[in-house]
Amino acid sequence: MSEAKITTLSEFLHQSGAKYRVFDMGRRVTKLTADEFVNFEWAKKPYPLPFQRSALFGVIFWHPEAAEKHYVWFLTFPLDEQGLLIQTARDEFLMMLLERVGECMLAAADGKQIEGALKDSPYTFIPREDKMAAFNAHATKSLALKASPFYPDAYAYFTGKKPMDSWQSLGMQGVADVAVRLDDNLETLGLIKTIPRLPEEPFNVLCNFLENAAPSAGIVEVLAQRLDVSLQEKKPDISMISACLRAVSNSPATGLVDQMVAHVLQHKCSQSIEILAVLSGRVWRSLKLPHLCKQYVERLALNESGYDVFSQLLADLMFVPGMREPVMQALRDPQRSQTLSKFVGEMFG
Repeated sequence: MSEAKITTLSEFLHQSGAKYRVFDMGRRVTKLTADEFVNFEWAKKPYPLPFQRSALFGVIFWHPEAAEKHYVWFLTFPLDEQGLLIQTARDEFLMMLLERVGECMLAAADGKQIEGALKDSPYTFIPREDKMAAFNAHATKSLALKASPFYPDAYAYFTGKKPMDSWQSLGMQGVADVAVRLDDNLETLGLIKTIPRLPEEPFNVLCNFLENAAPSAGIVEVLAQRLDVSLQEKKPDISMISACLRAVSNSPATGLVDQMVAHVLQHKCSQSIEILAVLSGRVWRSLKLPHLCKQYVERLALNESGYDVFSQLLADLMFVPGMREPVMQALRDPQRSQTLSKFVGEMFG
């Protein structure tokens, strides 16, 4: 077998005899399909969830004959202006791997050699603690493994079987496990009943992990109710509103999510940088709707910090696959406000 035959990371893993799963680690932790990953590696399609013009993902792999031994690499590769992989970076990474572990990685190398193969590589990174917990939760579920030892206590708390003031004893990993294991109807129903009563801190932690999951319509409904209550207050809780939006951002109940986004954009609080960043960085699916994208761009033009934040968030949003056209339509709207017209002039001036 010659080195020239191995041109992508997926091919390298396949040639090594490995089974693997890939999870995005940038905007949210979510599993990438085999087609998404292969098309990205061959630069046939943009990376589906770019973050700061890079692809960040975690690869968990194992040999079928030693399925109890799992190895994890967290990798980051630069993207070009179209969101496509800059293949020279990936090629450099592969050359390093071939030099350090060879083509038959799993057959020839021990655990220490595999885990140390990426030492000092510029293409590796260490995820934040919460992202690591979400990754572990997704990985164990995807591989049909048991959840962490922290799961039972977290499950009991968020389904109302423990006092609401006992949240300090919960482990972060347990909350992450709860968020991604919502397929059980009993668990979902328990969580729906508990969400309205949750204290601020456990509520925010749960929402942080729900953004990596796909909460059901029932969960989205109670989060929407909590959001609407805050919007009606004299001084809305910006952190709570942002948490609600993050939590529902990956839900399949897109109609309900769109309604939440619409309610927020109709409120003056949507001029907050925190809320604007969450809308573009997490809930961009709703902004593909022309009327919501137009409202978002108008609110963005009124943000608390002026043009710099406007241009930064807009540039990031347009880099997300499928978002450039709706954003450009909103910017070209002949009925746009004077403030937006001024910023558009600066941007393209």
